Amino acid sequence: MKDKPHLLIIDDDLTIKETLKNILEWHGYVVSLAGTGAEALQFVSSNQPDLAIVDMMLPDTWGTDLARELKKNHPYLPCIMITGDASTDTVIDALHQGVDAYFQKPFNIEIFLPKVAALLEKKRLQEEIRHLHELPRIILDGINEAIAIINIKDFSIVIANKVFMQDTGLRENEVIGSTCYAATHHLTLPCTGSEHTCPIREILVTGSHAVAEHVHYDALGKKSYVEISVSPIKDEAGNIVQVIHVSRDITSKKELEISLQEERLLLKKTNTQLEQAYNELKQTQSQIVQQEKMASIGQLAAGVAHEINNPMGFISSNLASLDNYLEKLTRFLTSQDMLLTGLQDEQALRELQDKRKNLKIDYLLKDIPDLITESRDGADRVRVIVQNLKNFSRLDGNEICPTSINGCLDSTLNIIHNELKYKAEIIKEYGEDLPPVKAFPQQLNQVFMNILVNAAQAIEKKGVITIRTWLEKNYIRVSISDTGCGIPQQNLSRIFDPFFTTKEVGKGTGLGMSITYDIIKKHDGTIFVESGAGCGSTFTVSLPVALEAQDVSINETLK
Repeated sequence: MKDKPHLLIIDDDLTIKETLKNILEWHGYVVSLAGTGAEALQFVSSNQPDLAIVDMMLPDTWGTDLARELKKNHPYLPCIMITGDASTDTVIDALHQGVDAYFQKPFNIEIFLPKVAALLEKKRLQEEIRHLHELPRIILDGINEAIAIINIKDFSIVIANKVFMQDTGLRENEVIGSTCYAATHHLTLPCTGSEHTCPIREILVTGSHAVAEHVHYDALGKKSYVEISVSPIKDEAGNIVQVIHVSRDITSKKELEISLQEERLLLKKTNTQLEQAYNELKQTQSQIVQQEKMASIGQLAAGVAHEINNPMGFISSNLASLDNYLEKLTRFLTSQDMLLTGLQDEQALRELQDKRKNLKIDYLLKDIPDLITESRDGADRVRVIVQNLKNFSRLDGNEICPTSINGCLDSTLNIIHNELKYKAEIIKEYGEDLPPVKAFPQQLNQVFMNILVNAAQAIEKKGVITIRTWLEKNYIRVSISDTGCGIPQQNLSRIFDPFFTTKEVGKGTGLGMSITYDIIKKHDGTIFVESGAGCGSTFTVSLPVALEAQDVSINETLK
């Protein structure tokens, strides 16, 4: 917006120009000067002043001709004519050429200045009126929907925006004055069929806003769907005289709805298949868990067999010795019985004592209890090892029960003892009197076995595996640390991903740690790993204490 009005004085008299310029500038106007008609036309074309003051006689043209030229190119530019000729014909001619005011030299500045202000105000009002007339069209053209204003009497279109004409493929002169049914549906009569329910007729009945969906066909026969929204325009008496007709292309929406209806049947049909696939997936997952478990146990089978053979070896040896001892005792007792039935002379008694000494009866009687004790101990060791193996070999049941974490760790260590004893020293730092967790014991055994076996495999020669357990905020924490090669930083975030493994092909399925993560998650616990290349690894498992144990702990605290 301009701060000051810009005036252009066109006169070849330098004294008049400068005097009038000074007066106008003193009254707050910006003033430019031109001495000829050509100079004035060039200035106006690039600067667009707010008012022109034109002398009647110029070196290259008449003031009336210049005023006519100025009005031709700038119809809203006010022009004031100044001249020394006061004839009536001159005044009439000037007014016919579009001059807005006429002053005879010399003129009264007190009359001249209010006229300048009045003409500037008139120009401002004309511009506002022009903008107001253009505003509806500007607003309509700025909306990205097809809009038209339609007469209710004959359905003729009064105004239409650019989008409306683009959608219909018609020019403005073809749209304005034509009927809406001709422009949008290419019909010669108003819409009456079911395919084109007329919302304008509905407005006439209800008197309020109406919405309808129409099917349109372009010149090539291409089908499209349009939502028509119509609102009434009423006169002062409340009668509907026109309507605002807004159309939105909803082809994509309708095609999507049709597609969704078709897909809904397909989805319904495949839903049962998905449920079946989900059940099969759960079964497959259980099988993978079991296969991974059995694969780990298979690697340990040789070591377990070796551990069983050791106690069984000395059990067999002791039993063989015991059998030999019993045979000797039997021979001795038989001879003793024979001698006792005969005459008990001194010679016989000496023979009996010699035979007792030769057969080492006293030693045998002393050694037999020790042999039996050792055999029982060996048998117990076999029983524990076999029982642990059975626990790991069977499928997990559906029963969850209070479980001792320390007990699970010891059971696991017994099973994988042969896997660990040549690779690492086991340091156990168990917390005392730890409350139980509610868990599937076999699954926790699987978790600890996976972590411990991986720890042993990460140690190249001989290292240390440290197992710690402790209670912290109603959670049992288990940390298993090794002095192995560690896990590179780029692999750390993928350690629990299914099928991710750094082992050679055929030496790992990549499911061990994934299964471990899933088991811990199923038990509402967490597992976290800290490691780095060459720094060893620490796996920390957190499992919630069983609710019953939490209640006992709270009661003990209250006491």
